Amino acid sequence: MSWRCMCKARGLSNDQTSKLYMPIDGRYKLNPPLPYGYMGNVLFSCTSILKSGNIQSEPLISIVEKIHEALKKMDDEYLKSALAFIEQQPDLTVLKRGPHTFKCPNLNVVSWMWLPMHDSDFGWGPPIYMGPASVIFEGMVYILPNPIKNGSLSLALCLETNHMQIFKKCLYDF
Repeated sequence: MSWRCMCKARGLSNDQTSKLYMPIDGRYKLNPPLPYGYMGNVLFSCTSILKSGNIQSEPLISIVEKIHEALKKMDDEYLKSALAFIEQQPDLTVLKRGPHTFKCPNLNVVSWMWLPMHDSDFGWGPPIYMGPASVIFEGMVYILPNPIKNGSLSLALCLETNHMQIFKKCLYDF
């Protein structure tokens, strides 16, 4: 739904391609598993690519299914082929992802839903807020669990100022 509202808020044309990047933790997908005690990131980028018109007009379940299909492809075989591809690259800087990658018309969605962020207690009670200190890159979206633990979630995101009110209206009117 965020993707749909971002396309509307940004005023993207129906034929504009938009990419949804999602970092994926490869630790539990690689076989054989990484050695016990492995320290470090094992992140891969899963990308869904659709036309803005489809994102805005197709039933939400159809968009969710397309994102799910992209996520399902991120299995052991796919990740190993990605590693083999990376090893063949003479210049890794061309593969670099960052703020330049997910600005308009694209977005980068990071889910912190499974992090036990609200379980911390340093002696003065559970946290009131836990999330990114700032979201300064246009197109960046964090999905956060609600501290009340009632199944709802929060979004922390960055859009151009003139797009924010349209996004908010689209999201609340959905």
